[in-house]
Amino acid sequence: MVSNTSPIVNLAAIGRLDLLEQLYGTVIIPQAVYREIVVLGAGQPGAMEVSTLVWIEARDVMDRALVTAL
Repeated sequence: MVSNTSPIVNLAAIGRLDLLEQLYGTVIIPQAVYREIVVLGAGQPGAMEVSTLVWIEARDVMDRALVTAL
C-alpha cells in the first residue's frame, strides 16, 4: 500500500497504526511524506513510528509527471 500523511498520523494518534500492517503488510510512503511526518511533525503522533518501524518504507517518487498530474 502507498500512503499519504493523514492515515498514518491519525491512526498513530489513536494508537492503532498496527492496523495498516495487519491489512497491508508493507506501507510505502514518498520521501515528502516521510519528511512531513518525521521532520516537520517531530514529536507528533506517528513521527517516531515512521522513523523506526520496518514495515513502513520511504521511497523516492519515480514518476514526477504523474505526481504533478495528481
